[in-house]
Amino acid sequence: MKAERSILVFTSLSLLALAIFTSYNTPVVDRSAETEYLIDIENYKQGVAERISIDIRRIAELNTRFEIKKSVEKGEDEDGLIMLKEKIGEMQTALNNYEGNGLDEWELFKAKFDDDLNDLHESLINLIVKKSHSLNADSAQVL
Repeated sequence: MKAERSILVFTSLSLLALAIFTSYNTPVVDRSAETEYLIDIENYKQGVAERISIDIRRIAELNTRFEIKKSVEKGEDEDGLIMLKEKIGEMQTALNNYEGNGLDEWELFKAKFDDDLNDLHESLINLIVKKSHSLNADSAQVL
């Protein structure tokens, strides 16, 4: 009788422990959505760094052109170029200092940054085209 009771108690406790351990579900937290935008931030920073490095090379080319060609227009164009350099520096700093504060804020930041970067790029291209036309016109007059 004592042995049967021990077996019954042991079996009951074993079944109870088994039921507790198998019914306990550890909730799986999906952190991928939370961290995807952080990965997007890093990828975006790399892409922007490449775009900015191209614009910096273009600025260096323009500086060389300004040194080669001393003209009345140089002052105005050179001021525009200095402003573009400063804007690129400010944008690089803003992007490098950006820390993820949620997906919505990141999307807003990225949209505004893209607009500003496109405006800067367009201004630089316009300055390059203007300077190229100026140099070509001066070369044609010399011939």
